[in-house]
Amino acid sequence: MRHGEWRTLDCRHGRALLHNNRTRTLLVWDPMTGDERYLPFPTQAHLEIVQYDGAVLCAAGHSDHGDCHWCPFLVAFVFSNHRDLITSACVYSSETGVWGEITSIHIRDSIVDASPTALLGSTLYWLSENDSIIELDLDKNSLDLIELPDDGFGIIMLAEDGCLGFARLDRFSLHLWSRVASIDGVVSWTHRRVIDLEKLLAPQVVAACMDRVGLAGYAEDANVIFIHVHPHTYMFHLKSMQIERLQRGISGWFLFPYRSFYTPGPGITTGGGDDQAELLYIS
Repeated sequence: MRHGEWRTLDCRHGRALLHNNRTRTLLVWDPMTGDERYLPFPTQAHLEIVQYDGAVLCAAGHSDHGDCHWCPFLVAFVFSNHRDLITSACVYSSETGVWGEITSIHIRDSIVDASPTALLGSTLYWLSENDSIIELDLDKNSLDLIELPDDGFGIIMLAEDGCLGFARLDRFSLHLWSRVASIDGVVSWTHRRVIDLEKLLAPQVVAACMDRVGLAGYAEDANVIFIHVHPHTYMFHLKSMQIERLQRGISGWFLFPYRSFYTPGPGITTGGGDDQAELLYIS
């Protein structure tokens, strides 16, 4: 694997999903064991007018994903056609070695955005470019669209109540939403809280960043949000309300956390803290 040709799409359950746009190839990589599994793009996703994203997850069905290195895995691939505005998805199984049936949805401007995904139960979520969320139900093999609670750039995540969540930054104010069901079964967004990050950062950090602040990712297992505060990147632990700077600078915008038992090697940056979320980023 020549690292310069590959970019990260996702990282979950001890594996990373990378893509090579030139060769239209996906790579499922286990940083601990070194195992590499190369997959072709689904046939319908080879068009030049397609925008895509993907996710990798363990297929073993257990709840503890700390050591999934020898378990079967799934790769979910979602892609949008700019010409007909159809967004499609299909799932690859390492057990069968083939891509499954394609499911599609035709909603205006529902173009998938290349950003970190969220997994809740057996459902995956991606941001789209029209301020909505693309939902893939793996059990039903169906797509749906969810409106975001607020305009502007943000990230999807797991809320502290275990529901689907959304986070957005307004300068140093971190807004958190949760999508919950009411007594009568109506599901809607609830604005949970606002966290003033300016009170948690050193005054010199706030002064030096020139308001260049943005969200960079989320660690599902550790309940950690990654935040760019120019020129550095920080880990914000939602439970303890502690914030710490990453030890090394990282190129690119989104970060993909890696959480497993392994010995760090080239291309891996680690960050400490009680949650012990490790970062994997391949530039």
